Amino acid sequence: MAAMPTPDAVMDLIRRELIECAVEEPVTVDTRFDELEIDSLDAAEMMTAIKREFGVTLSRSSLTDSTLGQLVDLVVAGAAEPSTAS
Repeated sequence: MAAMPTPDAVMDLIRRELIECAVEEPVTVDTRFDELEIDSLDAAEMMTAIKREFGVTLSRSSLTDSTLGQLVDLVVAGAAEPSTAS
């Protein structure tokens, strides 16, 4: 079982992914994901990176309807939920 992600670890991953998407503006926990002007492929890559790193699956709407801080909270909360897979 993977270690529980910290908010800092999740935000670091998000920042790394945004750099790969060529987002140059500074991002904070209050930055809205839908204001970053990244395309749907970049959003899908972000969701894949989060799933690979933290085992949390997010919907596309959870990205577009959230600030980065809310996204971090979703990932941390999602990682805390017990797996239903057997």
